[in-house]
Amino acid sequence: MKGSSQKNKILEQIQKQRRSQSRQNDSKINFLHFQGIQIQEFNKEIDDYLKTFPNLQQLGFQRCKIESLNNLSEYKNINSLNFEENVLDDGCLKMIVQKFPSLTFLNLKKNQIKEFNEIEQLKQLDQLTHLFLDKNPACDDENFTSKIWDLLPKLKALDGKDKKGKVIKEKTETYEDDEEDEDEDEEEADDDDDDSFSISDDEEDEEYSEEEESESESNKKKKKVKK
Repeated sequence: MKGSSQKNKILEQIQKQRRSQSRQNDSKINFLHFQGIQIQEFNKEIDDYLKTFPNLQQLGFQRCKIESLNNLSEYKNINSLNFEENVLDDGCLKMIVQKFPSLTFLNLKKNQIKEFNEIEQLKQLDQLTHLFLDKNPACDDENFTSKIWDLLPKLKALDGKDKKGKVIKEKTETYEDDEEDEDEDEEEADDDDDDSFSISDDEEDEEYSEEEESESESNKKKKKVKK
């Protein structure tokens, strides 16, 4: 039941965001990112809904406890995929290659990937230039980094660093940067070209918490006045 309710919650939040951005149509939205929604796995309803965004290029499900990519269709237009901090194992790699063949950016940081021979499937992603795999069990191999560079010679960055170990300062397709941009976009109410949105359970909880604190302070002031 819990899994089903979380899936419904995703659909409800997508619908809410679509309504709140009524100036947009689905063809303009190219970015969807979800954080902290514990969905475990996808269902057909979610997959069908994602397909209603024909120009979707960036997709993220971060800290959603995702265990499997079953029931997802092929998304040839998506070039950036963020599944950081889930519980995906080696089996996800084959599905990623099959379902997201056009990736240039892939974040699988903090998952349960263990076998290097499964990671070798990523060489089929011939456009991949930015990859995050740190904090997976497979990284315990002391030669892991050099093996990845040998496996994927087209990479420009691995775990945020170039082949020499220098931190990449150029803006890559990380969602933290995009979220900052979204905050700025919200202040520009007349900007009709805004083409993305982000959904987070954590952010909603913070908003409710701030409202409760504000109400509490207001009540305290009223009591002092009465005294």
